[in-house]
Amino acid sequence: MKENRRTTYRISEAARELGISAEWLRAGERRGFFPPALRDRNGHRYYTEEDMERMRNRRTSRSTREPAGESPKTAGE
Repeated sequence: MKENRRTTYRISEAARELGISAEWLRAGERRGFFPPALRDRNGHRYYTEEDMERMRNRRTSRSTREPAGESPKTAGE
């Protein structure tokens, strides 16, 4: 029998999986580049498999359109 278990990622795990820093992931979330993370009662971010898939797709689609050198930290400054 297949176990119906939801996998979640802490911010460091999600960032590593996406190939970006946790700081970049937080900044991307603030700018609306990535979906807002779910939070536990202590305020720690966590991401579901569905969140990870959306972020992978978003990152892939944006990577070809984003101006060179633009990042969540530098955009709009």
